[in-house]
This record gives sequence, C-alpha cells and structure tokens, in this order.
Amino acid sequence: MKNKIHTIEVENNEPQSVEKIIRKIKENKIIYVKNKFYEDKDVLDSITENGPAIILNSSGSSGKPRRCFHHLDNLKLSAATSGQWLIEQGFELQNCLILNTLPLNHISGLMPIFRSQTWGCDCINISPNLIKNTRELLLFTIKSQNKKNLITSLVPTQLQRLLAQKDGISWLQIFDLIWVGGASISDETAEQCIKEKIKLAPCYGSTETAAMVTSLKPKEFLMGFKNVGEILPYTKIRINEQGLIEIKSARIGIEIIDSSKTKNFKNKNGWWCTGDLGEINQINNSLYLNFLGRSDNAFNSGGEIVFPKVIESRLNDFIMKENIPINKFNISKLSNKLWGNKIEVIVEFRELTNNKNIEISLNLLKQFSQSWPKHEKPEKWTVKNKNTITEKINYKFKK
Repeated sequence: MKNKIHTIEVENNEPQSVEKIIRKIKENKIIYVKNKFYEDKDVLDSITENGPAIILNSSGSSGKPRRCFHHLDNLKLSAATSGQWLIEQGFELQNCLILNTLPLNHISGLMPIFRSQTWGCDCINISPNLIKNTRELLLFTIKSQNKKNLITSLVPTQLQRLLAQKDGISWLQIFDLIWVGGASISDETAEQCIKEKIKLAPCYGSTETAAMVTSLKPKEFLMGFKNVGEILPYTKIRINEQGLIEIKSARIGIEIIDSSKTKNFKNKNGWWCTGDLGEINQINNSLYLNFLGRSDNAFNSGGEIVFPKVIESRLNDFIMKENIPINKFNISKLSNKLWGNKIEVIVEFRELTNNKNIEISLNLLKQFSQSWPKHEKPEKWTVKNKNTITEKINYKFKK
C-alpha cells in the first residue's frame, strides 16, 4: 500500500512553513520539504513507506544529490543525542534558546524544530533579511535572550558575513554555542573567531545521518583544536582503505529510488560509506575526526554541495532545446572568499559564431540559470574560442 507524500515548498524558514511541517507530523504524514526553486525531474506523490516521516534532498552522497527518507524516530534520536552532548557540558536543555538562521529544506534548518520539542525549549527563526541587518539582529536577540543559553547553527558563508561587521561580531559573541557545518572554515576565519572569543563548535554530519555525528566543544575550539570534534553518542566512525569516512548509526536514513523502491544507505553490516575523505586522530585519549574534503568532483559552495554533473546535464538539455551554438563547455569551481567556491562555466562556441550571437546566447544562459538555487548559479562565464580566452567577468547581461 502506498502512502501520499505531502510536499511543502519553502523559501527559507518562514513561520507558516514550520506550522505546516509540525501539523503534518502530528497527523503522521510523510512530508517532502523542498526548496521552491528546486526542480524535480521525477515528481513523487506517494511511497510504500509509512509516516510520520520527512523527505529531504541530500547533498551528502557521492556523485549526485539523492532523496533521503527519515522516519520521525531518526530525527528524535538526533535531537536527543545532541542534547545529551550539551548536558555533558553543563547545559540545561530547558534553559536553551535556539535561533534558527537556516532554510527548512536543509537538515540543519529542519532539526531546530525537533531539538526544541525534544529538549523542551524555545526556538526562534531568524529571517534572511534580519540576519543581514546586524544592528537590528543584535537588539532583537538581546531582547529575546532573557538570560537563556543561546544556541545557533551557521554555514561558513553566514559566519564570514557576520564577522565583517562590528554588530555581527557582537551578535556572535553573545552565543554559548554556535555549530558550524556544511564546509570547513578557513584558518583565517578560525583565528578571527578565537581572537574575538566566539564559541564555535565545528561539526560534521549530513542529511543521511539526520545532522551532525561529530562536534568540537567550544572550549576546545578556543584552545586551537583544528578538527570537527569527537564522535557523538550512539555513533561509530571509521576510515576505510580509500580514506573515506564510514558511519554506523541507528539514525541513518534510506534512499528513495522511486515511488515503489527504496534502498538502505547502510550496507548489511550497518555501515554507510560517505563521499568524504577524513582521518581520525587521538588527542588526550579521545578520538577526533578531521574532515579532509570530497572524494568526487563535487565541491562546497556556501554550505551546500554542488554536483558538476547535475549542472552539466541541466545545461546540455537547455542548449539542445534552444539550439544554442555551443560546441562544448566545462564546469569548474572558482575560489570565493565568502562562499568558499562558486561556479565558473567555460564555453566554446561553434566556429564562425559572431559576437552578437555569443552575447545573445550568454543572455539566454544567464536567464535560464536565474531560477537555480543560489549555490548553483554560475559566478562567471568564460568564452574560449580559437585558442584564446575572453573572460566575461561581471558580464552585464541585458534584462
């Protein structure tokens, strides 16, 4: 018997979407939380699994994004595990206040809902507009704090934007703990946070594991530890012969192949092999995970994973459909201080294509990519023809 999938399209962490998610969970429904700008090639409206459950698009698997299915028990266990870790550091869970700055279609933006319910504490969503207005953000948070332990999660892009402003730094300093995941923070960013005594807790996890499976204690971060922390309770981590991180945990989800077929991410022995490289180091009789990067050609952009093959397929379909005179193109990463990496597209037009047609073609491609998620939008288009390269940096596209 198949059960209906209830799709909730979100832009960020808007209250009305939170209310919908909570309501559907209470009704034991299966919810697919998706970015409203994300286009599904195969739309799912039902599945053989039972609810209550959450479906998210994963960026943690190797090669391509996947649909990840979590029963509610996985999310509750994840919340309980992070709560236990906080208790061991002296936090009183009911005295915590969670500020959520991340979108609900991201596992780290969804988990605050379940953490607040499991811990018995309050959670306030911070809109993108508010986090950009650091003075207003600071005053709002001070007013809301009421002597509670402040906790939040950020991606490195948000962290760097806040560190660039005085009020942003002041806002970061009032938190008792700030989980930072999605990408490795730079040494420069870490040094600034240590200097400003900002209590970061770098962590590692994925959609498949229902958020983090390791976390560094803020006091260890301030001491200069450069890793993503100790392994959280009820989880095992090992490094295989290829240097890949493997995880064993009761809260690993399952992959949705289609409406009638699912697949365990875990093997028969209960281990899930990620697409990430890592190493485990012993420090003071404790084991810490060091995240080394991706093993495939995917890369991180603003806390999200970009899969070049997905972008290539999308562009190929559009080029054929619009008959754009391009011979070939390549997707590469472009170093960016704020985002970590952005996308560069290097295109080679057919011979005898004149400048006017090149400009028209680039405008079509720009317009096509406007509806893509922010981390997938090309930062730069480079035209390569006749053994010469013309860089289109900050190209002024016609509206």
